[in-house]
Amino acid sequence: MFGKNKTNTKQEDLERLIGLMKAGTSGDMTEADPEAFNDPEVAKAYNDLLKSFFKANNVFVMRMNAAMSQIGDSSVVKNMIEEVNEQSEVVQTIHSSGSELANSVTNVQYAVQNIQQSSEEVIATTRTCSEEIIESIRKIGDTAGEVDQVNNEMAGFKVNAENITKIVDQIKDLADNSSLLALNASIEAARAGEAGRGFAVVAQQMGTLSNDTASCADSVVRYVEELLKGIDSIAASLSSTSKKLQEGTEGAVRSVENLDTMTGRIEGMNRDIDAIFEEINNQSALTEEFIALGNTVAGGFESLNKECFSTGEHLYKISRTVDSVRSDMARKRSDLTMQDWITVFEVDHLIFTWRQYNNLVGFEHLKLEQVNNPKGCKLGKWFAGQTDSKIRGCSAFAQAQRNHEELHRHATDCFKAVQAGNREEGLKHFDMAYQSYKDLCGSLSDLHKQLRSLGYTEATDITRKP
Repeated sequence: MFGKNKTNTKQEDLERLIGLMKAGTSGDMTEADPEAFNDPEVAKAYNDLLKSFFKANNVFVMRMNAAMSQIGDSSVVKNMIEEVNEQSEVVQTIHSSGSELANSVTNVQYAVQNIQQSSEEVIATTRTCSEEIIESIRKIGDTAGEVDQVNNEMAGFKVNAENITKIVDQIKDLADNSSLLALNASIEAARAGEAGRGFAVVAQQMGTLSNDTASCADSVVRYVEELLKGIDSIAASLSSTSKKLQEGTEGAVRSVENLDTMTGRIEGMNRDIDAIFEEINNQSALTEEFIALGNTVAGGFESLNKECFSTGEHLYKISRTVDSVRSDMARKRSDLTMQDWITVFEVDHLIFTWRQYNNLVGFEHLKLEQVNNPKGCKLGKWFAGQTDSKIRGCSAFAQAQRNHEELHRHATDCFKAVQAGNREEGLKHFDMAYQSYKDLCGSLSDLHKQLRSLGYTEATDITRKP
């Protein structure tokens, strides 16, 4: 049996090595299998080269990791977006209030205009009433004069009626005298006998006439007395009417004065209303300017909101690109220590936490399995893969596990709130998730210390050159 030619053996190893190097340039950094080489030292040398390359990349990876701790923290983006959203809501509220104010000013304007018209109508009405009352006063004055004249005439008529009574009294006296003469004549005629019979007839007629005259005089006296009572009653009524007319005239005069005063006040009020109406017109113009400005500001905030969102989205894309490079380098192109991995896990969960906010604002759209998976993420797998009882038994390890699961729980609640369309609830759970991330950082920091006490001291120095 013949052995292999030594030249052929080296050629085969060289070809295998070249194949591994070509695979490496394509991204496949698989170590060489010493058993596949004729000379195992060639495979060992290649593997040492890969380890050296990976070690050299550690500095680059950890520097990128440190950079991602800054780039991945989207606090500034969140504050910017939330502040702009809040200000946009305030501006929108102001804009809505401005529109309501404009409507109110318009309503007040119409109301004042109606008041203005009504006051002018009241002024015109009071002036008409004043003129009508003045005319009534004039007519009442004329009537009062006529009543006084009638009253004076009634007084003269009463005097004449009283004079009639006096005349009737004289007639009654004459009738009494005539009756007495007739009686005497009858007596004398009776004495004269037959010669005085004719005279007796005359005397009898005179007595009858005297009695009739006295009876008529009594009737006249009764009528005159009744007439005088009627005159007194009419005079009293006329006097009362005259007094009432006088009082009515005085009341009407006061009413006219009050109307004039009221008219003056209404005219003053109308002047004030005119001034108010002018101010409202000015206010209306200012309100229109305010609304126009509000529209401009609202439009500006809308543009600003879009710009902020676009900026945030751009920064998110940059951070995702850098994070992809960091993650690939850390897991495929480096040879990190346990201390390095703890630091990488911390930044991983900073990115994980802020991805919840990105999902909330719409920069990306996560799936539930990406969020509610504490055992499937890199840190969860690291926890599960630890076999060193000293590591698993330290307090910081257990606390970090609890904080890690709490972070994923709050992140899941945030995701569900976003899916339900409840942005406010989503923000609340995001803040809780962010606090859990800080708690995780604290427990991982303690884990760093406890790992060093257990002998895991090696960590990449990012200040040295790669």
